[in-house]
Amino acid sequence: MRPVAVITGATGGIGKEIVGLLIADGYQVHALTRRPEELHTELPGHGEFLVPLSCDLMLPDALQQAADTLVEQGRPIKALIHCAGSIHPEAAGSIRKEHLETQMMINLTAPILLTSKLVPLMHKGSHIVFVNSMAGILPLRGNSVYTATKFGLRGFARSVSLDLQSRGVRVSSIFPGAVDTPMLMKEMEDGGSALNFVSTPIPAHDLAKLIVRTCTGRGGEFFRPRIDGAFSHACLMMPWLLRLTLPILQMVGTQGQRRFLARRSKNI
Repeated sequence: MRPVAVITGATGGIGKEIVGLLIADGYQVHALTRRPEELHTELPGHGEFLVPLSCDLMLPDALQQAADTLVEQGRPIKALIHCAGSIHPEAAGSIRKEHLETQMMINLTAPILLTSKLVPLMHKGSHIVFVNSMAGILPLRGNSVYTATKFGLRGFARSVSLDLQSRGVRVSSIFPGAVDTPMLMKEMEDGGSALNFVSTPIPAHDLAKLIVRTCTGRGGEFFRPRIDGAFSHACLMMPWLLRLTLPILQMVGTQGQRRFLARRSKNI
């Protein structure tokens, strides 16, 4: 019988890639989605190894119901991957309540609640993977709410790792820079930061391979590109470093965005 993997955000740019790789690696994937009837249409070719679970991550009762379904099935969960995410760029003085609630619920509250409900199904050798963001260690101008949720998610993951250490359940957080997905394009249309393009956005398939590979590893925090992770940690230790380098990063990011969009337009 195939081991069970549970994933949120399965129909996103990264999530679709993860699902395909998990099934190829021998998992049966249970995907939480608002549109279970459309999941096989959006992710064709996966047949019986892809199991939709009706769940709107914005609704705590729906999360509870999906978790109850998994608990009733009683099958151990080998991998729990939190891949769903939401970002609404807004200046600190113009934060809209609905955008605050969406980002808080999807980026932070839902992973916390779902992890808590499913931990009893996870045993020695199981793995919880949080798909975080470089914004979880480096403040992102114009995205204070998103940054806050990702900082919170990092703290939760690190605490959960301590809680579950004695049980042999591993916990990992992935911190990518920008990823080449429709979500990135939508973010930029909404006024996202040019800092996304200081480094070339990562192909979704490459990040998905890292995430799936992490599911069989020892656990920890992983940064892509690694140099961005090193710089972000330096800024945490020396806050003045970010203020000093921000104008240069903004210039490099703006140039990188132009190059990225130019290459993208040629490939369309």
